[in-house]
Amino acid sequence: MARRGRRFRRIGRRSGRITKQSFSRIGNKIFPFVKAVSAPIAFFEQITAKDRQIFSSQLQTASTTDQLKMLSNFVTGRLAGFGLFHGSLSGTIPNQTINPSGVLNKWTNAGLIGIAYGVIGKAVNKMSNDMGAGSVVPETAKIGSIAKSVLIGGALGGFFDDAPDKPAIQQTQQIIRPLTNSFHNVSGSDSTESSF
Repeated sequence: MARRGRRFRRIGRRSGRITKQSFSRIGNKIFPFVKAVSAPIAFFEQITAKDRQIFSSQLQTASTTDQLKMLSNFVTGRLAGFGLFHGSLSGTIPNQTINPSGVLNKWTNAGLIGIAYGVIGKAVNKMSNDMGAGSVVPETAKIGSIAKSVLIGGALGGFFDDAPDKPAIQQTQQIIRPLTNSFHNVSGSDSTESSF
């Protein structure tokens, strides 16, 4: 009987089931990479968003090398006003921009939400640990740390991002329609007669 139990345990280990511990180990291996790339991705995506939209047709038809050159020109153009690559790509160099209002964007909002998750989750876990229930909210420190990176990258990208176009203000004409009384009798006399 003992031999049979050992055999089932070995089969269970080899079956490749993902347990909570193995999931945690995978998360521990991925976390440093995600933390390292989160700030650059947020920065790059935010600072190039408008230029990628403006030059979308050129990006789609360009080769991979030219796409990378154009994206580099977008970043250096917004940061310093010059492009690393000239020639046929000279027209894709944007002007230097500084936009303090761009600091608040989708990336900084996501970062603030992640930081709030980390802070609130840490407080909830402290309360639940004091009550003897253990941690309830998972990975608060890691998510909070990644959120800080996203916040910093998004804020820097937004600071140098071009301001969005202001919508044109259209003047609307007010049309005044006179109110007419459909029951108003022009002649002032009642054409109906009483049947009594």
